[in-house]
Amino acid sequence: MADQSNSSSSLLLSAFTGAALGAAGLTWWLLSRAERRMALSNQVKRLGSLSMGSIKPISAVFPVAAESLEERVQRLNLAIDEVRRQLENLSPEGSN
Repeated sequence: MADQSNSSSSLLLSAFTGAALGAAGLTWWLLSRAERRMALSNQVKRLGSLSMGSIKPISAVFPVAAESLEERVQRLNLAIDEVRRQLENLSPEGSN
């Protein structure tokens, strides 16, 4: 009977230890999420407080090419046609 009492107290101690470790892990996870949210919120506030004079236009950040999309497509199609012609002019190896 003493062995059964010792076994149940060990089981009870293990259950409490597991519950405490689980609660500690959940608390740590929730705090880290709250800190991340707070940091993101601060970043958004900082970005929102920028004056419009300090914001660069998108064309300064991503320079737009002088040629239009249609011109690029046309050049690409010409290059593809040229490669196709070159491939058609090649004779297959070993057919001599």
